[in-house]
Amino acid sequence: MSAGKDNSTCGALLYVTELTDDSPEALDLALELAASHGVRLEMIHVVDLDHVQSSPDGQMGIQFRLDALARSLRRLKQNVASILLFGSPEDVITRRAQEIKAKLIAFARHGQSSTAAQAAMVKRVGSKVTCPVVVLPAPGI
Repeated sequence: MSAGKDNSTCGALLYVTELTDDSPEALDLALELAASHGVRLEMIHVVDLDHVQSSPDGQMGIQFRLDALARSLRRLKQNVASILLFGSPEDVITRRAQEIKAKLIAFARHGQSSTAAQAAMVKRVGSKVTCPVVVLPAPGI
């Protein structure tokens, strides 16, 4: 099930996922953080159409993976939603955080090759939002 706009006042933990490089440990940590703050977890994946070719079939595949992950977590009694968004990641993440009144934005650390690019985006997002922004460590880091 995908989440639409949520105007609740309790907020959420916004978990930004790439779906390929994220570690299960990072997702577990995001779930623990959400539970400890008494908020739901919203997983989002952002497709930047200016930098990535995307077909409707590819988009459906991404949404299917997000939904399957959310369903498996809900079976474990986790309060989780998933959503696929399009646009500039920096702008989309910032806007979504404001819409859901995010208490925290968590990025799963992506492999060593994308560390500098990811760090730059995290810094830009952090300068535009009022909630904390963190990068969850990958295993062994």
